[in-house]
Amino acid sequence: MLVTVYKQIKLYSLAIMLLLVGVANGQDIHFSQFFVMPMALNPAETALYDGNVRIACAYRDQWRAVDTKPYETISVGLEKQFHMYDHTFGFGLQAMRDESGYIGLEQNKLLASGAFALHVNGHVLSAGAQLGLVYKTAGLSDHTFDEQFDFGGNNVFNKDFASGEDADAALFHAAVHVGVAWEKQLSYNYIAHVGVSMFNVNTPKESLYGMELENTEQGMRYVVQLGGTYGLKGKLSVEPKILYMRQTKATDFVVGALLQQAVSDDLGLYVGTLFRYGFSSNYDASIWTIGAKYKRIKLGLSYDVNVSQLRQATNYRGAFEVTMAYLSPSWKSKKIAIPCERI
Repeated sequence: MLVTVYKQIKLYSLAIMLLLVGVANGQDIHFSQFFVMPMALNPAETALYDGNVRIACAYRDQWRAVDTKPYETISVGLEKQFHMYDHTFGFGLQAMRDESGYIGLEQNKLLASGAFALHVNGHVLSAGAQLGLVYKTAGLSDHTFDEQFDFGGNNVFNKDFASGEDADAALFHAAVHVGVAWEKQLSYNYIAHVGVSMFNVNTPKESLYGMELENTEQGMRYVVQLGGTYGLKGKLSVEPKILYMRQTKATDFVVGALLQQAVSDDLGLYVGTLFRYGFSSNYDASIWTIGAKYKRIKLGLSYDVNVSQLRQATNYRGAFEVTMAYLSPSWKSKKIAIPCERI
């Protein structure tokens, strides 16, 4: 009886984790503070920032209420710009690692970005591409399976018994992403920003066992991002943000805003909230964010309050996220060239 109950608990836990892994896989790696790491959403953003070098990193911890081992995601990105007349070339490198709790599904990405921004009559148009490598593996050696039940031993499971599973199952494939972006100062106090990108353009096959099945093809992910900065009275400004992502049948719709206050020339504070939906499905989570910017360094903290049907298991606990970004001053010349005759 004890063995049967224990086996059922393990199977139910495994089923829940597989469901959550399926949702995460459908949406790729993503962050609540997506505005801190624009290169992760659109490679065109690599040439669309006012600075010389941008460094951004993020750490995300989620589903701790569901599993004893949380889902953890880490990302680090480095970007550099080069200027030719009034146009900009941008190059970037990004590394990501994601580990999915009890299941132990690990995902590692190394991506290189390139973009070109064209400045025409106040409009900034940018196009970029991202190429990279993806490595995934499942830590099956840390789990137990039916073949390892030991009815005659002191423990329920005996890891000396063969599990019948391939503990070294892994996959390795290339990734191709593309995107475009547009930015313009529409008025003295408002800057608009729009971005559209497509991920997994090469639609790679993903099978831990190397099987060419119909359902192993990873679908393309479409991303649309709308935002900007609107200056209010004094040194107060608001940044509206809209993000829509779709991959196969999974959708992610985030809408909200950040309110920023410049305390001094060196210090600025911001606070905001965003709401995540499934677009055509139920309300998923509310994201509460606070942060500060000191000179060229920005720090941010956010927490996702889970209000989906999973809240019965999570007790409204979702994800904790911390981000840090550094933006060095732009090397682009601000001087105005005055034509004159050469002697």
